[in-house]
Amino acid sequence: MRARRHSKATAVSGAVLAGGGAARYGGVPKGLLPLRSGTTIIAREIAELRAGGIDDVVIVANDPQPYASAGLRVIPDLRPGKGPLAGIEAALADRARRSEAVLFLPCDLPGITAAVISKLIQAFVDSPALAAVAVTERFFWQPLCTVVHNAAAPAVSRALDAGRLRVRGLWEALDALPVHFDDPAPFFNVNTPEDLARWQTQTEQTTWKPV
Repeated sequence: MRARRHSKATAVSGAVLAGGGAARYGGVPKGLLPLRSGTTIIAREIAELRAGGIDDVVIVANDPQPYASAGLRVIPDLRPGKGPLAGIEAALADRARRSEAVLFLPCDLPGITAAVISKLIQAFVDSPALAAVAVTERFFWQPLCTVVHNAAAPAVSRALDAGRLRVRGLWEALDALPVHFDDPAPFFNVNTPEDLARWQTQTEQTTWKPV
């Protein structure tokens, strides 16, 4: 399923999906986990989104209180409890009057970069696809790292109506454009305290400063 070719001036908003329960962190939102650079994961993501050319950024979370200090609009799922696809639906609906597409990131990527974001946007703009999704080595999809055209919103809602909650399955059905990245490091996601410790020890660039 294809949309018309996008304009080079396509307006793209950003949305950080932060609706997970973070059970393995005792309910502490993963996006608020501190990095050695003195910032949090979500603050770094927001800074990189802006450095990648996206000024309009929202957070998708059902509890806005933890993210009050971010100074961004926090929007809830329209269908709580339905996973990240519900967050995608909510962001597309909320940003429909402000942009033609939304670039999504999960809230647990401490290594995401503006270069990755810019490449995803450019690939999307250059293609007629309704979505462009990051794919790393060995064709490993990163289904929550994607740019989605507003025209895909009805398909997202239909999938939720039918109980089809698998995000990758929907992107495949929509013939999403795979955007390949040789380096998987920017897509390292933090699911457990051990993941964060490994990132801090092996990967994090402690000299990183907010843009």
